[in-house]
Amino acid sequence: MKKLQPDWLTQGWIDAEYKKYVVMAYLQAVKQNFSDRKLCPDLPELRRHYEAGLHFRRCKGTLNASFPKQVDRIDVKSRTITYKTEVTDDAYLSEVDAIMDFALPRFHEALTEGQHLWRRIAASLTLEPIGLLPLRPDEGYLLIHRNTQSETLVYYFCLTLYDENEPGGRIVQFRFLEKTRKSLGHTFEHMKLDLVRRYRHLPNPATFMLEARRSYPVEETLLPIARQLIALRATG
Repeated sequence: MKKLQPDWLTQGWIDAEYKKYVVMAYLQAVKQNFSDRKLCPDLPELRRHYEAGLHFRRCKGTLNASFPKQVDRIDVKSRTITYKTEVTDDAYLSEVDAIMDFALPRFHEALTEGQHLWRRIAASLTLEPIGLLPLRPDEGYLLIHRNTQSETLVYYFCLTLYDENEPGGRIVQFRFLEKTRKSLGHTFEHMKLDLVRRYRHLPNPATFMLEARRSYPVEETLLPIARQLIALRATG
């Protein structure tokens, strides 16, 4: 996968044409993953790149505003004084500005595309509890059932630390347990009972079933969306 390093802007050769090529190669890989319905890790990384670019712009404006200024022109008639800064951008900063002028709108466009895709896929999924949920559904099991697949994926999950940047304010971690098959005699309820029997440290686990009508990538799409849905469900 084509990655863009956090310090891509100042890393290596600072040349606008070269950096434009780097950005376009990265975004081409991101958009190909979006076409394949793979959302992560591209979507959160793309958001970080876009926010870092905005932060750079804000900090640069603050820095320029703090430079000393001298009187440029006095208009006696309107009683106004125009100042100009004593510090001008050198070739390096001008090149960086050109790079950011190119990158930021393209980051925003790709980020918007990814967010729309996330919402569209999330709206097509169904997260339902299996049996009664405990009062504090902080850990349990997630069953991922894709209608196009015969196997159901079983994960253990737990909600850990609080994080204001995470959906619902909680971090959800997953651990893959097994694959199993749903049948008339082996329903989702039977799967839960079997998990309770084998993993006795969770006598009353929160158990959810995530149903996907299409075969979306599990690691890159279904688990990240399930992480958000479970966090919101557990804290709501």
